[in-house]
Amino acid sequence: MDLQLEAVQTLDQSCSNAAVEMTQAVATPSWADSSRGLGRLIEALIKIDLLRRPLFFQARQLIIRTAERNGIPWRRRRAELRAAAEPLLGVSTTAGLRPPDYYVARFHAYEQGNLCWQAAAEAEQATDAMALRVWPEESLAPEQAQNRLRTAIHTAVEPLLQGRLNRVLDLGCSVGVSTQALARWLNQRAEQTGTGRPELIGLDLSPDMLAVARARDGEGLVSHWCHAAAEATGFETGSVDLVSLQFVCHELPQDATHAVLAEAARLLRPGGVLVMVDQDPASSVLQRLPAAVATLLKSTEPYIEQYFALDMPAALEQAGFRDLGISACDPRHRVIVAKTCVD
Repeated sequence: MDLQLEAVQTLDQSCSNAAVEMTQAVATPSWADSSRGLGRLIEALIKIDLLRRPLFFQARQLIIRTAERNGIPWRRRRAELRAAAEPLLGVSTTAGLRPPDYYVARFHAYEQGNLCWQAAAEAEQATDAMALRVWPEESLAPEQAQNRLRTAIHTAVEPLLQGRLNRVLDLGCSVGVSTQALARWLNQRAEQTGTGRPELIGLDLSPDMLAVARARDGEGLVSHWCHAAAEATGFETGSVDLVSLQFVCHELPQDATHAVLAEAARLLRPGGVLVMVDQDPASSVLQRLPAAVATLLKSTEPYIEQYFALDMPAALEQAGFRDLGISACDPRHRVIVAKTCVD
């Protein structure tokens, strides 16, 4: 632990001394760029196994303590969700489906990444904690923070939607927080426009996550939960009106991001809409993360550097999307909306 503290102090000193090359052309935060300065030092430190494990432990403890201090019953809810979800694992699993190699990397301080009960039973709480971190100066309940975040996302995509939506797909749905929020908004929209409610599908690679999603969806808001890869869904070409991709791409290597975007474009009907939400590389909050916090973040997000380095508008256009709109939904995240070409 002394070695870890010494390393963090060194990072703080490096952060104050590093020449941060901040231009509009280079949006990657310095701490995420392993080719220079602070980013290079962080990358070297997290490759040391004696440091990595304490960093994982520290990251988890910090997240849990902060969440419970802010009214999120992290450990109690974890036990409840696991107990409710375990009987649903069988119906949430596609036999023979093997996750791609990138998916079995260490994520979020879990040695097994997303493929474990602990990750699934803590995802709801982690999502609430993330929403609270967006507005640290305000005294918000977790539900209020979530509602504000999701409302901003839905408001950004609303102008692109016309008429009835028949099928909506939430790719990388995790435990269904984004999917249920979509369902409530889409059902309200359907009532206001006099159109029928769409079929809503939540898709994820983790059967544990999907089992928890089923347990959480006591109201039956979501039509189907599907265990499949986002880059190979198996659904028919042109069969979806709206694809949602929320907080997924920062957990993907660049080749997987390209594959997921290509699949989304294939699934959407002509004129169909994609809404993508994720970290904003140009966010001043992310650009100025304290060195110690940046180290914890990078140690638990193996593909974050690839995400920041990817020209997402260019990747979307390459996949066949047009009419891109990019806006901030909060101080840390951006919403990108786009449409497929009309024949």
